Amino acid sequence: MELLLIHQNHPGQFRDLTPALERRGHRVIGLGATPRGPAGAAAGTGGCPRLHYDWRPPDLPQDLADPLLEANLRRATRVQERCLELRTQGYVPDAVVGHSGWGELLHLRDIWPEAVLIAYPELYASPRLLGYGFDADLGEPTPAQRAQWRRGNLMGLAAIAEADACVVPTLFARDTFPAHLRGRFHVLHEGISLPTATDHGGAGSVRLPDGPTLRKGDPVITFASRNLEPLRGFRSFLRALPTVLASRPEARAVIVGGTGSGYGAPSPHPEGHKGELLALLGHRLPRERLHFLPTLPHRELLALFRISAAHVYLSYPYALSWSVLEAMACGALVVGSDNPPVSELIQHGRNGLLVPFNDAGRLADSLLGVLDDPGRFAAMAEAGQATVASRYEVNRAAEAFEALIRSLRLLR
Repeated sequence: MELLLIHQNHPGQFRDLTPALERRGHRVIGLGATPRGPAGAAAGTGGCPRLHYDWRPPDLPQDLADPLLEANLRRATRVQERCLELRTQGYVPDAVVGHSGWGELLHLRDIWPEAVLIAYPELYASPRLLGYGFDADLGEPTPAQRAQWRRGNLMGLAAIAEADACVVPTLFARDTFPAHLRGRFHVLHEGISLPTATDHGGAGSVRLPDGPTLRKGDPVITFASRNLEPLRGFRSFLRALPTVLASRPEARAVIVGGTGSGYGAPSPHPEGHKGELLALLGHRLPRERLHFLPTLPHRELLALFRISAAHVYLSYPYALSWSVLEAMACGALVVGSDNPPVSELIQHGRNGLLVPFNDAGRLADSLLGVLDDPGRFAAMAEAGQATVASRYEVNRAAEAFEALIRSLRLLR
């Protein structure tokens, strides 16, 4: 089949899915906002041709009711213009699969009425997704915030109305949408590449730029997030560390991530959430055993997961990160927050451990238990690997996407 995958930051969620679809014999083209890599090929997508639409952040009037909504409408127009060019050149895909959060799918039904249109709306915005009523550190959202989230759902709702079907990666994501819309959804995770995550070179080691070489079997706790932010549990994790590191003088914590504000509100501290937490807890943390690393190249991050004794993954009820799947695939024992979507992946005591998001004491106790007797948790880590292989492996995902597209084509 001829497939068009659209994401404003292509490949985005389709990073591993694209080459898997190509291996199944399909011709895949990516469409994103800016060109990337030589000759329009997107890094990490097996050389998939990557087209782009003209996009620059618009200079908008200051009196608009919602500048973000206006920007999304303009983005939809840019995508429309680019796809009309493709149609004029004779390009007609069998299916279009696109992330609909930024308006890209708004006009595509008119351009390719014969194509299957699958929307990837990801989440339906609500206060709880950003921690309100969930994170003990947060108060109440303002009326302006609530209005912004409601308007932010408009692009996704428009895509749902026009699409032949919608795809989301988790049951939790589906259930964030209004109940009367959930029948339009298929729960299909886009998958991760297990050969990439699996260690073929033995136990391996990681040399820290500010410390020693770490090896499999060392008492290493890991944490990784695009940004060190409350939504991904950074504050909860750091509050647990003084107890853990004081109780285990040989243990080290390796924390990977940037210092941006992430999805939620920025910290008032000039050095972000990291600076704020270190100012509060720094006197209780042995800094020589606390290692902060910037965002790592993918191979280096996987190498760190392979030597991790315990990987901490905490999250608000939000999108499930690839990092937790990759950590499990690499054999790390994951200690996660006991809330969806994490609890959709991890069954406590079977393929990982779960603790309440806001309970630093319970998190510390769980980490100390793993460090005290790692052999006791080896079978649990292996069960985590098996979970990812059976439910999230990218070739299985590609087969499921292919079957969905073929079934929808029969119905058109």
